[in-house]
Amino acid sequence: MIGRILMGRFRINSRIARGGMGAVYLARKVDSGDLFAVKVLRKDMVLDPRMRERFLNEANAAKRIDHPAVARTYKVGETASGEIFIAMEYVDGPPLRRLLRKGPLDSERAIILGAAIAQGLAAAHVSGVIHRDLKPENVLIPRSPNTDSVVKIVDFGIARIIDAPRITTTRHVIGTPQYISPEQAMGEPVDKRTDIYSLGVMMYEMLTGALPFWDKDPDKLLRKHIKSRPIPIHKLSIPVAIDPALEDVVMACLKKPPGARPSTMEDIISRLSTIG
Repeated sequence: MIGRILMGRFRINSRIARGGMGAVYLARKVDSGDLFAVKVLRKDMVLDPRMRERFLNEANAAKRIDHPAVARTYKVGETASGEIFIAMEYVDGPPLRRLLRKGPLDSERAIILGAAIAQGLAAAHVSGVIHRDLKPENVLIPRSPNTDSVVKIVDFGIARIIDAPRITTTRHVIGTPQYISPEQAMGEPVDKRTDIYSLGVMMYEMLTGALPFWDKDPDKLLRKHIKSRPIPIHKLSIPVAIDPALEDVVMACLKKPPGARPSTMEDIISRLSTIG
């Protein structure tokens, strides 16, 4: 793909990342010189109706959302030679995962990042989109001090558009086991509170440097999300004490029944804004 020009618009410069469905490239728009991230579906998946639909689902989900904390989608296209691609906002910055490899974040930064993620997801939910795969790999931290948000949420590949037909009618588990909600783990229908649970897992990890649940066996890990209670943060050995109000927010997000969690991202933003 390097050096190619897609639809006469996007010149592919280099590869940024590779995933199960394809690769993401850094591209420059021919007429303006602006940088974009271009995601291209793997050639062997183009003819698979389910994979093709899932890929396009990402584009349709992300295009609905207009918020600084969500990487914008600008163009969905198909080349004459059959490549399907999505041209998105290019974010110069590492994923949150890279920050977490260094250990726990201080409470102030965790609150700032958590609130920003919640703001982006609140906009997604208002637009009728549930992310369903929220994890540190899907949250980028822009390097530029002039950016319009401290985070950029990406990868709506398994997002659920509330008013759209389902891709499949069979019940199956989707998501990332470390961050999946109990209802997702059971293959049950989900709503915006599934993203609230995943945000709780991420904030728990930000504050403690550890996941609330872990097992190398994915099936056992799913069962822990369904049945086990997370260890309260104040009972863990971490370098800095956490404000009880902040712990309360995180642990509320991790409640098993969706109805026991905060009902909206706006609720979480409001509670975080009063801490400190």
